[in-house]
Amino acid sequence: MPAGLLCLASPAFAGKDPSDYPLRVQLIQQSWTSRDLVRGEYRATGQGNVREGETIHAFDFSYDCAVSLTTTASNRAYPARWRKQGEKLDLLGNQIGKNQKYEECELKTTLLSGVYVMGSGGLFELSQQNYRDLLEKQKGARAGAAGTPPATVSKLSIVSAPDGAEIEIDGAFVGNVPSVLEIKPGEHTVTVRKSGFRTWERKVTLVAGEIKVSAELEAEK
Repeated sequence: MPAGLLCLASPAFAGKDPSDYPLRVQLIQQSWTSRDLVRGEYRATGQGNVREGETIHAFDFSYDCAVSLTTTASNRAYPARWRKQGEKLDLLGNQIGKNQKYEECELKTTLLSGVYVMGSGGLFELSQQNYRDLLEKQKGARAGAAGTPPATVSKLSIVSAPDGAEIEIDGAFVGNVPSVLEIKPGEHTVTVRKSGFRTWERKVTLVAGEIKVSAELEAEK
């Protein structure tokens, strides 16, 4: 999705010097208007993004050339250079049926102020600020996911004879027996109280998963 537009990879193009094509162009969608495989003519219109340094702009395009261009994944791009700033792009494309043979295709372009993003509702243009906000949000989400340790919880199942006794965990009342409690792993003091019976107390070390505790209460004399 959008974050991939900032790290577009550069394919290797034999016979051409990549340093002569400093732009990276992603073709997001296109529609064929004419294809003549015999004469080697390809005509299409579409939408894409062009990256120049750290700057990315959406653009609409059309072309009529001997190179068959395809849409690109978010981490792939065509090398390109401006023939006429904002209006014409020279893009390196692969000749069909000719391995390692590449040539230029001229795209007539209309440069836009925003950035194209493909969403669930289709293609739309984001303003530069909204696009930066989206990237920051995605970056924060990834960083948060990477820095958050896996969630762990212990389930403490407590029964008693007789039942109906009160349960305390580390001195705090948490309910009545029988109960299944979710508690952070570690050492805890479990106390079970019932009127007319001696207090039952144990220290338990809880780990992830479920632990069962049975409190046999003794009647007071």
